[in-house]
Amino acid sequence: MRYVEARIESLMRDEAYRAYMAKSLQLIPQNKYITTSYFDLFDKKQDKKPELSGDEIVEDIMARAGLHFR
Repeated sequence: MRYVEARIESLMRDEAYRAYMAKSLQLIPQNKYITTSYFDLFDKKQDKKPELSGDEIVEDIMARAGLHFR
């Protein structure tokens, strides 16, 4: 089973690389480029964002806007 998982991960990385390169080559004639590096796409540290509940998000927005319930 580990072989299948490793193979799937390898295929996904290959597809991501192909898509990244295709987009890069498409942008070159327009004098544009992708600002995110290919290696940043797979950096696990960037993916970690704090998980907030809906109530916490509402409280944060209300606090920033100065809103409150009576």
